[in-house]
Amino acid sequence: MSTPRLGAIWAQTDAGVIGRNGDMPWHVPEDLAYFKKTTLGAPVIMGRKTWESFPPRFRPLPRRVNIVISSSVTEPVERDGAFWMPSLQTACSFAASLPVPEEHPEDAPTAWIIGGGSLYQQALETENLPGFGPLSRCVITRFYCQEGNEISGDTYAPDIESRGDFQLVSESPWEKSDNGYLLDESGGKNPVYYCMQIFDRL
Repeated sequence: MSTPRLGAIWAQTDAGVIGRNGDMPWHVPEDLAYFKKTTLGAPVIMGRKTWESFPPRFRPLPRRVNIVISSSVTEPVERDGAFWMPSLQTACSFAASLPVPEEHPEDAPTAWIIGGGSLYQQALETENLPGFGPLSRCVITRFYCQEGNEISGDTYAPDIESRGDFQLVSESPWEKSDNGYLLDESGGKNPVYYCMQIFDRL
């Protein structure tokens, strides 16, 4: 049986942007497929704004237990196909109590934080998350912006590489997305190159 482990997964530009105006300023099918493959079958923990950023037809994310953290609830409650929790601590305790599918990879996290920026930071800074201990893995899709086409945003990812307590254990080759693009503020679609990285806590 897999030991409960908590991971975080996000996509970012090379400048660290993960969001703009409550949405992601890109469309990269390869990243969506990777996110689905990585998180399928595991609980996903998110903030209310991340939940609301998904189109209604995609809520809750299928074949995953959706856990939403919101200050609007004072105790756990089930609604809209998700479990709403008042804090990261209660969300983690609940996620860690759920059964792990038998086919789950032995070394993979058994639950995932999927956004937003403040929740990633809180999880990284909390030494003992109930049922899990510290956050143990960060899975990052990085997007390369061609010079002169930097994509602006208002939400940023944690800087994992400067922390010193995580190390890069896997990195895919850079590839150009066939149908993906980065959106600049004027709505222009820019070509996008991507790679996937995995960082584990030392």
